[in-house]
Amino acid sequence: MTALTDAALRASLVLLIGLALRAVLRHRSPALRHAVLAAAILSAPVAGLVGAFTPGVAVPMDLVVARATAPLVPDRGAVSPTASAATTGVLASATRPVSSGVSWSIVVFGLWSAGALVSLGWLLAAAVRLRRLVATASVVEDGRWRNAIDALCRDAALRRPVRLLVSPDALLLATWGWRRPRIVIPACGLGWSDERLRTVLAHEIAHVARHDWLLQSIAETLRALLWWNPLAWLACRVLRGDSELACDDAVLQAGVGASAYADHLLQIARLVAPGAAPAAAVMRMARVSTLERRIVAMLNPRLDRRVPTRQALLGAAVALIVLLLPVALLHAAQSARQPLDGVVYDTTGAVLPGVAVTLDAGPSKLDTLTDSAGRFRFDGVEPGSHVIKVELPGFGALRQPVELRHDGDWTRAVTLQVGDVRESISVRERRPASITPIGDAGGHPAPVRIGGNIRAPRKILDEKPIYPARMVEAGLEGKVSVEAVIGTDGRVVRARAATGQVHPDFAQAAVDAVRQWRYQPTLLNGAPIEVVMMVTVDFSLE
Repeated sequence: MTALTDAALRASLVLLIGLALRAVLRHRSPALRHAVLAAAILSAPVAGLVGAFTPGVAVPMDLVVARATAPLVPDRGAVSPTASAATTGVLASATRPVSSGVSWSIVVFGLWSAGALVSLGWLLAAAVRLRRLVATASVVEDGRWRNAIDALCRDAALRRPVRLLVSPDALLLATWGWRRPRIVIPACGLGWSDERLRTVLAHEIAHVARHDWLLQSIAETLRALLWWNPLAWLACRVLRGDSELACDDAVLQAGVGASAYADHLLQIARLVAPGAAPAAAVMRMARVSTLERRIVAMLNPRLDRRVPTRQALLGAAVALIVLLLPVALLHAAQSARQPLDGVVYDTTGAVLPGVAVTLDAGPSKLDTLTDSAGRFRFDGVEPGSHVIKVELPGFGALRQPVELRHDGDWTRAVTLQVGDVRESISVRERRPASITPIGDAGGHPAPVRIGGNIRAPRKILDEKPIYPARMVEAGLEGKVSVEAVIGTDGRVVRARAATGQVHPDFAQAAVDAVRQWRYQPTLLNGAPIEVVMMVTVDFSLE
């Protein structure tokens, strides 16, 4: 849920920046304002996705989350009862609370998803409705219309073929489509004067050349996904209005007088039906809701109607990128204190009561013990980096850094692993009167791996290592660390020298002895388990 919140936060900030830049450019041409806002709308989903794969800066964000405090059920498939005892422990965010309580994050996500599905369904229904409306439309064969549209496409350097359709059943005048754009006119429009048909086509061809339908469709889709966000609705509405004003400017620059164009627009608005096609699916030429503003704008000779140059568009794009780059690094973060709780288990899935749990929160440390159900709780834990320490005799001590940032991080499940068995043996022999050289050999002790404490299983068969005769004759000493695994039957199933800088005779003598040892099986909750044993054999001469 937090990842989705992060993406929505970044997309909303991008839309806010785009609307702010458009407001700064309110005295510039509608074409430039439309380009800036369209770039922001295109960047919004990109910023949301890119931020999910980049490290970023956490932005405090209070989220109301209902958190269950019942015991947590571990994933039995995640840790085997015979897991290697060399592992010190496992600390993970819990994912399955036993409590039947529903998290508010799930409720919010459900409402968000339901609204998005309804909004996307409405867009799909609008497209289906449009398809049905034009199913009966036919291609316009009138020479006047064909010659006019061909001339306007050449003037606009438009290479995509534009289909001109006439709908006998709907009073519809609109444009839609990107790679295969279509312009549909009502049947009564075939009798329009040359001036009116040229005015209508100039406006619609401007939409096609500017890719307005594609940009508006992307904006409508983003609005459907962010249906709860007023910025998405505002950006979508403003983008459509700027596109109509920019196309009006294109008509005026094509030589049509402002008064004549306003008259044509009023006559067309009286003719076409407002509900002939869904506004989300097409670019309608005469929308009653924007008619007054458009007429006032086209009759104002002081307004900037210039088409933005490449330099202006490049400058706006660079400014937008500079402003949007930090947005991709923003991440939502919990800002309120919450109780940190969890459950401690062993590798069989049984809870462990009476376990000492410490929360190291930097300047302060909190200590507690698990209750009879294995649960622990720390109240009022702030977000940030902390360390959880868990200790219990017989198990490996756990010290694990945790990051409390997102929803769900304040509930933990801890699994302790069985620790290492430790044993040290000293093998002594009398030093010989004379020393016989034996070649190059090392006698430096190897580092010993430190683990947790454990109550060692009782040894029932012991075999002392034998000091190698050649080492005695050479007067050499050495220390060998042996790592062995005691099986579930008490036998040593694996043994190897963990020391590299020692003569192989010492290593072989130590391993041969350890392999013959026998123990009573180690039991965990009544079940035999494998344990790792570390043996240190010290060969020394007196």
